[in-house]
Amino acid sequence: MDEKEYKDWLSSYTDYDKCLNSFYNQKQFFRLNTLKINSGEFYGTSKIKYKKSPYYDLAFELEEDSSFAIGKTWEYFLGYIYPQSLSSILVSLVLDPMVTDKVLDVAASPGSKFSHMAMLMDNKGVLVGNERDKEKLSALYSTINRLNILNCIVTLRDGGRLNWKGRFSKVLLDAPCTALGSGEGASKRWEIEHSARISGLQKRMLFNAYDALKPGGQLVYSTCTYAKEENEEVVLNLLENVPNAKLEVIDSKFADPIPHEQGLSDYGDEFKKCYRIYPQHIESEGFFIAKIKKGE
Repeated sequence: MDEKEYKDWLSSYTDYDKCLNSFYNQKQFFRLNTLKINSGEFYGTSKIKYKKSPYYDLAFELEEDSSFAIGKTWEYFLGYIYPQSLSSILVSLVLDPMVTDKVLDVAASPGSKFSHMAMLMDNKGVLVGNERDKEKLSALYSTINRLNILNCIVTLRDGGRLNWKGRFSKVLLDAPCTALGSGEGASKRWEIEHSARISGLQKRMLFNAYDALKPGGQLVYSTCTYAKEENEEVVLNLLENVPNAKLEVIDSKFADPIPHEQGLSDYGDEFKKCYRIYPQHIESEGFFIAKIKKGE
């Protein structure tokens, strides 16, 4: 898609100039891994320059110059920190896994949200990290080992064919997507037909993720893209075909309200409960987040 076409398309969702300017000037964030170190110890020992996020007290904005390699610090190698965009960090907080939960991460590699959920669960309960591609497992295992995750099981299955009916109290589906909110240059490689094609896979994965929930369980569906074909349309397909699936208000443990736009009301007023986070909102990558409950 050429630049003018992309501008016209993205402008139908949000302010194009603000979005693109913020996209190319995103701030770097990391979160603390309290499975390895508490905040007091980190504050007293780390020499990294940072400031705390107003939205989550374990998320930090990096204040080093652009040449700084956070992945080469001792804090990183010891598993004390995990570099992650602020938008991505918020997804696990929306699901809010507890120590008593049995949780499934349908597409877990490289382990960003998976490792965050393990931390929120204090390494208790059961956390299953599934991955479809065997080649991606090494990244997931690396994250598990570095961050000292103990409450986990790793599985290798097609997320569109799980066949795990009613096993989990909470499920995260951070779906494969066109990554327009995070992939630099993605718009130049992208056409609307690409979103239409991947939407079919996302719909199958969401049905399987929902089927894996126990009655009364909660599911978070997220992507790092803007296209309605990969976001509202995927969720609507579930709601129209499964009567006991309901969208919920996002009421996670944010320190301050998260700046965002609502989901597209063209799909119904219920979609106002969804979050569309664009780069200009929190100076991080673009994300779509929906929270779904399975009826009793």
